[in-house]
Amino acid sequence: MKKGVILTLAIVSFSYGISLDTLIQTAKKYNPVLNEKVLELKAQYHVVKQRRATRFGEIDIYGAYNRYEDPRILYPLSPPINPKNIIGAENQFIAGISYSVPIFTGFKITKSIKISELGKTLKQSQLNLTKNQIIYNLKVLYIKVLSLEKQLFAFKEYKKSLDVLYENVKDAVKEGKKAEVDLLKVDYERKNVEATIDKIKNSINTLKSAIKTIVGKRDIDLSKLEEIKPETYPPKDLALSKINSLDKIKQAKINREIAKKQLDIAKGEYFPYVFFNASTQRNIGNSEYKDLWQISVNIKYNLFDFGKRKHSYIEKALKEKIAKLKEKQVKLELLKDIDKAYNDIKTAQSKIKATEKQVQLARTVEDIEKTKYEEGVSDIYDYLHAKAQRYLAESSYYQALYNKEIAISYLKYLLEEYKDE
Repeated sequence: MKKGVILTLAIVSFSYGISLDTLIQTAKKYNPVLNEKVLELKAQYHVVKQRRATRFGEIDIYGAYNRYEDPRILYPLSPPINPKNIIGAENQFIAGISYSVPIFTGFKITKSIKISELGKTLKQSQLNLTKNQIIYNLKVLYIKVLSLEKQLFAFKEYKKSLDVLYENVKDAVKEGKKAEVDLLKVDYERKNVEATIDKIKNSINTLKSAIKTIVGKRDIDLSKLEEIKPETYPPKDLALSKINSLDKIKQAKINREIAKKQLDIAKGEYFPYVFFNASTQRNIGNSEYKDLWQISVNIKYNLFDFGKRKHSYIEKALKEKIAKLKEKQVKLELLKDIDKAYNDIKTAQSKIKATEKQVQLARTVEDIEKTKYEEGVSDIYDYLHAKAQRYLAESSYYQALYNKEIAISYLKYLLEEYKDE
């Protein structure tokens, strides 16, 4: 039975259609969400550069023009003062350059740089998870389309069978061997199957539209899809051993590290800030000028801020605790989802075995009911019911085969295997 169905799958699959791998590569290039994450990673790279540059301070140029009501002294004087050397001007120009650099900021700059670097790692992790999510969604939609196409094939075969039966009953009615009501019953079932076929076709079109959205291109041809190969999956022990290396867990750890660094910055608010400043300028007036320069080291310490630093510290400490709890919760949720994935695979495998047996039994029952009807022993309803059960069983078998592939895909999604495709 299984070989027969697989042969049928091969017949209705399209060898030269678009492949899942082609769609994945196209999505990696055109999917807007994925491209957004790529740009966010690039932007974070510049945030890191910006934070690092803060350590080196700033060089500024400045200038000013002042118009006074009376001549003003052009530059500061130091004793002894000689009145003859005093230069005044109503119009004065100032031009200069200054350099300011932080010497000590309570480790704020160092921690900010580290946070930005962690942010870059976080953005890379988010990119990986987005890629993993997009490919998984694409795979599921693709597999669902294949599943529906196989179900569509089964119902079309059922429709052909009913068409043949309709003609046979029609001939039997003309010969007086069967009642005309039997013909009406067959025709009613045909209309019911036609409605099911239309419903499946509409579902396929909806899923294909969703595939185009994920891929990021609406002009791709999805009229023919290549068949997929059955996937394997790792033993549960091996899967669980990979937990700590997953980006989902790494993200939670990074968020905890960021919270810790932010707490360190809050602690640094209790330290004094020290800055180095240097400047040189030229004062110009009445065709005279004077070059001035200055070097200074400034210290600032916040003596009292009415509890501002205290509450900032408490807030950051609580956020660090929240980050730790979230890290634990992420791991627990992931373990739960992995358990579910393995159980779904087992369920799908059991369903395949059950529906395989159902198809065998349904074919046997159909043959029996066909013989009974032709011999006038039973009603046509029994025959139509048996025929319907046979094709429903085949449709369920196809569905079970692909549900197993979806369950395996979900496990691989949890293990983040698609981020490297």
